[in-house]
Amino acid sequence: MSRRSRKQSDFAAEIEAHLELEAEQLKDQGLSEEEARRAARRAFGNVTQAHERFYECGRWLWWDHLVQDLRFGLRTLRKNPGFTTVAALTLALGIGANTTVFSVVSAVLIRRLPYRDPDRLVWVNEFWPRLNSAIVPSPDYINWRDQNQVFESVAAYGGFGELNLSGSGEPERIDGIGVTWNFFPMLGVRPALGRGFLPDEDRPGGAPVAILSHSLWQRRFHSDPNLVGKTITLDEEACTVIGVMPEGFRFPGDWSPELFAPSGLPLKADWSARELAIVGVIARLKPQVSLERATADVVTINQRSDKVVPLLPTFAQMRVGLQVRMVTLHQHLAGDSRLVLLILLGAVGFVLLLSCANVANCSLLALPPGSKSLPSVPRSVRVAGG
Repeated sequence: MSRRSRKQSDFAAEIEAHLELEAEQLKDQGLSEEEARRAARRAFGNVTQAHERFYECGRWLWWDHLVQDLRFGLRTLRKNPGFTTVAALTLALGIGANTTVFSVVSAVLIRRLPYRDPDRLVWVNEFWPRLNSAIVPSPDYINWRDQNQVFESVAAYGGFGELNLSGSGEPERIDGIGVTWNFFPMLGVRPALGRGFLPDEDRPGGAPVAILSHSLWQRRFHSDPNLVGKTITLDEEACTVIGVMPEGFRFPGDWSPELFAPSGLPLKADWSARELAIVGVIARLKPQVSLERATADVVTINQRSDKVVPLLPTFAQMRVGLQVRMVTLHQHLAGDSRLVLLILLGAVGFVLLLSCANVANCSLLALPPGSKSLPSVPRSVRVAGG
């Protein structure tokens, strides 16, 4: 017998002993045995309620109720296999859709970016109305980098695209991109193997070096721990591998390049150069600097640049109406998908509600003929004789 049962029986024995003692005293006063017992019970009160109060005292009623509900539900499902199948499939559809969509929403909108202090990372861009395009020429980036008063650091990426990798195994086309030497330090990410780029390597004519993504290192080079320092061939040119990015590193752009090399941008802004590189710009705000203040600072720098650009009339005309746009990096990566994902999340939530409503309707249809409601589940112990 369990401890609970012994306590319940002990309590019942105590009540019975109390009633017997009270009845004996009443019999001594001249009442018959039956009258004495009735009077003793009236004096004591409701015996059943006393048992129920004792049962509820010190117990996790919610747990008892849950166990009772589960037992009743399992019996109902076992008796109606057709209803059970329909209910399981309906709920699986609603729950599965919600789980899938919420996973995407969490990854895109809720979860923080996997960089150091990501709330201070911003995406800086320029919209050129005359070109109807958003671009950043390399001279603007260089001026922002050298003249700003609101950023801890400013980095850029761009160029390359598909590269022909050869030298070990079959040649293959991979996606490569150029980044400034401070790109990874600004994000707060260090290579898992080797080192990052040096300032002297990130200039025109710098040493041909590269950092590989973790996936390329595993797939192409079989996770060779001694790869750092060796030479690979990119577009028929020798290049030294100086590092491998950590597993799970996410490039903050619209695709996932497998190889990173120095951008090789000019050291100084030169609007008269024959070719101007187009770059993406990410910056880290100084503490306590708002987006509005940072945007105003970049606009001021552009206004100083406009005094130089008129030396090129055609280019200066294209800059008329130029707008600086700055948003958090998280907002930039989410892009237009934010509204779509929120609408989709609401839609699948509505699907789950419909699934629950359908299951409720099916449960009513599954009732035995003549039943008006589901059998009630007992919520307390009833003691006979009360």
